[in-house]
Amino acid sequence: MEKIGMKGREIDFIPDRLIEEPVVFRGLTDTEVVVLIIAGLVFWIPVSVLLLLPFGWGLFGVGIGVGMAIVSLLLVGRYLTGLKRRRPDGLHIVYLKKIAQQKFSFINFDYIETSQAWDIRRERTVVKVKTKTED
Repeated sequence: MEKIGMKGREIDFIPDRLIEEPVVFRGLTDTEVVVLIIAGLVFWIPVSVLLLLPFGWGLFGVGIGVGMAIVSLLLVGRYLTGLKRRRPDGLHIVYLKKIAQQKFSFINFDYIETSQAWDIRRERTVVKVKTKTED
């Protein structure tokens, strides 16, 4: 007697997204949202504080930096959502790594970018030498 969903001792159906990280915000996973917020805070808070410090408004720069980090999350989230649409999971990471390798010379992820062919540079064909076989 076979059990439902089993093929002998093997499971017939295993859901693909069973152990995938759930989508939380704008098609982004929890890890992606946290990374984008932290990167936005690390970038925008110092920039906004340094811009407002000469005017005596340095403390407001922190609030503006947090706001800009949220705006950055919305804009980058929209871009990544479009990039991830109708593609397999994780392919957007490969695409972004390839773009980074092409744009910046100091980044190398070992992706092959050029197509080349090798040639033996012989002008005439090689004649096979017949050898005696031992019986």
